[in-house]
Amino acid sequence: MIHVEAVEIYITKGEYKGALKRALEIRGPIKRLLALAEVLMAFPKAEVLNHILRTLDEVKATPERALAYSIVGRALYSINRDREAEKYLETSLAEAERISSPRLKGEVLGGIARNFVLSDRYSDALKLFQESINLLQLSRGFSSVALSSLIKVARIIERSGDEITNEIALEFYSLARDVYSSIQFSVQAQHLAERIELIREVLKRGKAAVDEILEKGDVEIAMKLMRFLPLESRALAMLELSYWFNLHEQPKLGRKVFDDALEILFVGKFRPRDRELKGIAGRFLRIGLLEEPLILAGTIKDVKLSSELLGNVALAYARWGDKAKARSIAEGIMDESVKNRVLEALGGESYVGYEQGLPLTDGREECGAVPEDGGAREIQGEVEQERGPGAGEGDDP
Repeated sequence: MIHVEAVEIYITKGEYKGALKRALEIRGPIKRLLALAEVLMAFPKAEVLNHILRTLDEVKATPERALAYSIVGRALYSINRDREAEKYLETSLAEAERISSPRLKGEVLGGIARNFVLSDRYSDALKLFQESINLLQLSRGFSSVALSSLIKVARIIERSGDEITNEIALEFYSLARDVYSSIQFSVQAQHLAERIELIREVLKRGKAAVDEILEKGDVEIAMKLMRFLPLESRALAMLELSYWFNLHEQPKLGRKVFDDALEILFVGKFRPRDRELKGIAGRFLRIGLLEEPLILAGTIKDVKLSSELLGNVALAYARWGDKAKARSIAEGIMDESVKNRVLEALGGESYVGYEQGLPLTDGREECGAVPEDGGAREIQGEVEQERGPGAGEGDDP
């Protein structure tokens, strides 16, 4: 039997034909609609939409049809056809009103609410979830199945909260917590209560709160909380998380998080300060990673800082024996004073001297780099990390 997960594998690989073929092989129309909606989001083609509408026509029963309309609505939202999407979502609610069973109606409204969440209509989704819970709570005395439906909806609400990147997520978590408390699911209720407090702390204190959690090794929690940070802080926190993964010998995860952080840097309107970027690049250099600092150098607007970082990267490549790469990087350094010093070191094979404290700059650069690791001095890359007490004027305090 084909599942939505099988379709997502093809989507991840960018294989449109394979994804569509697998989606169409799914027998149940509701599950097929879900799969086709995923395909449409990845490949917004008219062919996919036509298959979605044809599949919708196969759904005859009122409860399933109400849910199906909401799936089509959120699929249309995903390709920016908002007016049509709105009509389908309204139709889904009208269909739901025709359901006579409170339990069944409550469960369907929970499913529709989920599609409102996926359409970024959070306030409407909350109202629908609340209505769904009210109906299911009323039905509990008549059917044990209602309890199962209530648990299912509570989990959907919690999952929805996990995907929301602003403080309205607190309302979803609070609603799910209240449901768990009402049915004596005390462990789940306590878990959500703790998560709510952590989110409030992050909203209040920002990146510092996430840093403390990461320092304790609670990586999964830190990752979940990063989404509540402003974009510039989130990008920096993700870069530090990438460093953490590499430090703990998880390079694949490190690279994935690094690439996600870069996406924020390249497409976001906000970005961390240049010195912060240079600082985290220095930490990558310290553990022997060269590609990440090289990429980060390209994101730093300050010519002096980016040149210093590129100089450190070039000398690190030379130290590892790749002199051609080192020279290529050095030739691209914008600051002439740094460029000349690096090329001189490479030409005379004296880059080892740089590791022992010979400064890349002329000593006139600005002091006061951003501290790392709870106040430790910024690591100035491979060149400066072993500098002794007799180093020059440009040292960090």
